[in-house]
Amino acid sequence: MKYIKYLGFSAIAAAWITIFAAIIVNPWFRIQNNALSDLGGTNTISNFFYHQAPADPYIYNVGLMVTGLLIALFAIAAIANSRNSVENTGSAFFIIAGLFLALIGIYHEGTYPHDFVSIWFFIIASIAYATIGISLLFTKFRRVGIAILIILPVSWVLFIEIPWQSVAEDEIFGVIVIDIMVLLHIYTFQKLKNNR
Repeated sequence: MKYIKYLGFSAIAAAWITIFAAIIVNPWFRIQNNALSDLGGTNTISNFFYHQAPADPYIYNVGLMVTGLLIALFAIAAIANSRNSVENTGSAFFIIAGLFLALIGIYHEGTYPHDFVSIWFFIIASIAYATIGISLLFTKFRRVGIAILIILPVSWVLFIEIPWQSVAEDEIFGVIVIDIMVLLHIYTFQKLKNNR
């Protein structure tokens, strides 16, 4: 059970360390003007995307691959300790979301599948936690399930309706929402452990 907590926290930390480390080595990057993927593009696309070529793009790309792997491992641990088959399904979706995040690092900005894997990471992560939220309605963590099922649609409405200044801003918002989902999921396992 403890591995769930450590893997979840590690995935969250890896995502933010990746983002901040890539920004630090690319002082031209501006959250209000860029997309996070600008940090992982190649030198050959710098003029096309109207930003300076990123220094050390492997920091961002490899960081996403590591984070995606940690998400998949967290979801596998959640399946191993799941409370019902619906939660299994949601966690399986989250494994796929982790794989899509890793694919963002492999198919970085400037490659054909990049936009597809980027958008679908957020969509699949949302589907995963909508399913997990539903699964929790049938456990003693019903309130957590309700919270997840309220937060997700509200976050998508905010994502669509807020006039974000840049792609990076809405991506960071999406990462924060996913972090909240993971933390709520971890909470249910920790409470279950403490009550044993």
